Amino acid sequence: MLLLNNNYNMKLLGPNSLAQYIYYLFRLISLGLLLFVLFIDLSFIIGNFEVVNDRYFMSIPPFGNQITGDYKFNVILTISIGLFFGAIFFYVLSNIFKALREKVIFNKKAVINLKIFTILNLLVGPILYFLVHFPIMKKTDFGDVHNLILHLIFGMIALFLFHIFKRALYVQSENDLTI
Repeated sequence: MLLLNNNYNMKLLGPNSLAQYIYYLFRLISLGLLLFVLFIDLSFIIGNFEVVNDRYFMSIPPFGNQITGDYKFNVILTISIGLFFGAIFFYVLSNIFKALREKVIFNKKAVINLKIFTILNLLVGPILYFLVHFPIMKKTDFGDVHNLILHLIFGMIALFLFHIFKRALYVQSENDLTI
């Protein structure tokens, strides 16, 4: 309702816009995931966890919480891969919003980051899904297939946006040359 009110006119794109706040949010999420995966991996390397009945228990110091799971290499590898992929996912997504806060939204940075996001979701995500499910976790079914479907949907939307932004950048550069 606030976005529709004339007294409060927040822009979606460009400088000082909603895109800028989303950029900061996704960058923080990316940094948080990266720090979390580094903390977990370092804790496993230095032995900062306990094992009881083939389950690990690891304390997260600033929050006083504990994470737990099966103490198996494939589980730990899957957690590390998933968190690292999530950090990259949100980093690239933040770069898209960073490009959208520019004065001219159809810019080369937006096109490049949309292309990377497309590749991340249409190629890397599905490859990781199959690697984690079959060789690493040795599953025989397609459990958690919704994650694969979500990445394919994100990838298709990003592919369309990539081509729209690429075409708009071309038209914009042609207009700039004629003026």
